[in-house]
Amino acid sequence: MKGFLKYLMVTIKGICMGAADVIPGVSGGTIAFMTGIYEDLVGSINNINTTALKLLFTGKFKQFWKHINGNFLLSLITGILISILSLAKLMQYLLNHQPIQTWAF
Repeated sequence: MKGFLKYLMVTIKGICMGAADVIPGVSGGTIAFMTGIYEDLVGSINNINTTALKLLFTGKFKQFWKHINGNFLLSLITGILISILSLAKLMQYLLNHQPIQTWAF
């Protein structure tokens, strides 16, 4: 259960990152830094390298998943996608119908 809650929090942080990505002028990377997952994110992305590809293409899927910190990345990407997909239409509407207030925010 502890692992589930850990990755649920990562998903929630991903939702915040996705929301920041949808809002013009705000960076998801800034949100990652503020929520304390920036180093994990950079480290996980950095681990997608030739070693990871060798593990993947030799069928060592569990080792590959662990090497790239797959649970973390999957949780984060899930949160980002949830946020982007749910907020993109809202931001489009606000930018079209309330542009001054939206850009001022």
